[in-house]
Amino acid sequence: MINSSSYVFIILSIATGLLTLLSSVGIFISLIIQRRVDRLQEILEEFINLSYRNETNLTGLMYNLIEKYQMHYIFPQKPLKLITQYIDCSIFFVSLLWAGSLLANYQPPFSPWLFIQIFPLIIGIFTSFFFRILLRDTINQENPLLETIVPAPTKLRSISYLSHFINVSVKSILQQARLSLHLSWEKDEQNKKKINVLLKQELSFDDFFYFLLLSYEEKPCFVSFGELHFRFPPDHITGKPVPAQRNINIPLGHFHFNDLPEKLTAEFLVFTQGEKYPVQYNYQLTQGTNFLSSQSNPQVNVNHQIVYTFAKKKIKILSCEANIPFLKEFNPFFYLNGERYYINTLEHMAPDNLQLRTCTEEIFID
Repeated sequence: MINSSSYVFIILSIATGLLTLLSSVGIFISLIIQRRVDRLQEILEEFINLSYRNETNLTGLMYNLIEKYQMHYIFPQKPLKLITQYIDCSIFFVSLLWAGSLLANYQPPFSPWLFIQIFPLIIGIFTSFFFRILLRDTINQENPLLETIVPAPTKLRSISYLSHFINVSVKSILQQARLSLHLSWEKDEQNKKKINVLLKQELSFDDFFYFLLLSYEEKPCFVSFGELHFRFPPDHITGKPVPAQRNINIPLGHFHFNDLPEKLTAEFLVFTQGEKYPVQYNYQLTQGTNFLSSQSNPQVNVNHQIVYTFAKKKIKILSCEANIPFLKEFNPFFYLNGERYYINTLEHMAPDNLQLRTCTEEIFID
């Protein structure tokens, strides 16, 4: 059992230490959050203003804003380690002093009451480690605890985040992404012509669901759909995280054709959270040397004939009056799982014969 007269002072010491830790941690966290929120607010205002100036190519300026926000978001690595080490040492020595004080005032014989007496010490040590986690998450570059208040720089490239939380026009942002389609062909092992479908972006906007339909002479020949969510590795030289990239190439699948067609039409739908109507791109693809690409800017509009919602990691189309083949048939497969699917509809026209394939080709940068 511990001496009752000294035990009161030990409890007061633990309480005082926790209150001091609470105040210092609160001040430190509030300063960091205030700094980041202020910078985020300023950068978002610039970002929103740029998004509506779609008459010129502003992807470079948007890219610089994302990099600028990352500079204010990331805490330098060396001070982060020093702060973490200082916190660990402080917790260790304070816990040692608390335990030593209890041990010095321990008086035999042993009593079950001792477990109740040391319970405040356990609570104090546990609370200290909780504050350590709070501080670490505040200064860490990937912060799940404060994600809703201070989002990671990668959120500035998320179409769904910008649309859902910032109320930015999806159409305006996507026009700055400069989405384009590129089809090239090569011969496969069976000496057939394999046409590869690529989606190109000047700036890596992601976090949206797409549906692509290619048609030849008004007959559907290829369908691809899935969720785009990029995960860029850190820079291989500096080790710094990469929040955005330029000139992204996204493989959407491939299909076989007897010969490279001279013309193809493409309908590309973009579904994002925070919206109920998709943005639709209409492409006219014409033949080059051994490729097909759009020679003019696509028609971009919000398709009010399609109404959708996000529910349970899926996209559910509530109503569809648009004449887009295979959109309703494939809707049960619109999962938000980060995968890209495709199918050659010339080979599988019947709804009960929809043999989807997963596109496993990696996204690459020019």
